[in-house]
Amino acid sequence: MKSFLDSLISTRTATAAVALVGTADEILFEGASGEATPETRFDYASLTKPFTFTLALVLDQDGTLPFATRIGEVFPEANPKLAGRPLSDLLRHRSGLASWAPLYHLCRSREEILPLLLDARRMRPSRRAVYGDLDILLYGLAVEKVTGQSYARLIQSRVLDPLGRSSVEPAPEDQPDIARSLMDTDQEVKLAAKQGLTIPLQGPPPRGLPQDGNARFLGASPPAHAGLFGTARDLWRLGAEWLAPQTLLKREAIAAALTGSPFYLGWWRRSLKNSAGRALPPGSFGHTGFAGGSLWIDPENKRVLVLLTHRTEPFSNMNWWRRRFHALAYSLLSDGGT
Repeated sequence: MKSFLDSLISTRTATAAVALVGTADEILFEGASGEATPETRFDYASLTKPFTFTLALVLDQDGTLPFATRIGEVFPEANPKLAGRPLSDLLRHRSGLASWAPLYHLCRSREEILPLLLDARRMRPSRRAVYGDLDILLYGLAVEKVTGQSYARLIQSRVLDPLGRSSVEPAPEDQPDIARSLMDTDQEVKLAAKQGLTIPLQGPPPRGLPQDGNARFLGASPPAHAGLFGTARDLWRLGAEWLAPQTLLKREAIAAALTGSPFYLGWWRRSLKNSAGRALPPGSFGHTGFAGGSLWIDPENKRVLVLLTHRTEPFSNMNWWRRRFHALAYSLLSDGGT
């Protein structure tokens, strides 16, 4: 595993990398390379979303915010195409909202984001499920309105604190345990151009701030789709709760969440072409982050697999590296090595 991590660094794919494989109860092995140790915190990017999925399941279980709640019940001002959809459609990426928009270009403040999301002009022509950020962001705003608490406070009190000691936090800024990021927002510039928008290129973020432009715009008030920083062990702890619920979740709730296509309750289903690859069995589910990380949960073999990196540029094929990591991890487990 050390040579695999070293190759991520030597090929200049990433500046820092940590790999971890565990069960629900223990870490089987972990390693680090480049500008990282096992204690290094990374920009989770969209690996923030699994924390949101966990919060969503908690709030549905206790009746605070049931999945069946219509978006229009929370936001009466929502456009009719969106108002009749249940909140679960936001989490399953089938609400009809556009995948992404440069909010930091279109909005002057956080207060302008909600009207933009609820406007019919943010709807796609098709209702088919399409992975994106805006639906998860809107779910987070719904949670804040219903509970009267910030997303950051709810993640801390309802997810992180119950799971035990955690180093996860939004936008920690310049701290010695934060891996630096060298990746600019060139991908966002290209996505904006497809929408007929010209936005300036932002360089790599200052240490401890998100690479994602929208999350950087919101700073210490993180959106539900990105903005959290933490270690591989923090992700393992979250994955272990989905693998073998003990503290937050109920087995029957997880079973209901892990249905549907092409997405479970926010999670990616395993496929041969995505970041899972052949090494993981069909029942596995996981997520990735644009900064370079991934979290996959394998219920059949009772494993949690975490790969965290800060990749150096936005167009590298990280799924190839993730699939290679999974194959190597299972090979090592089979051989009893590290």
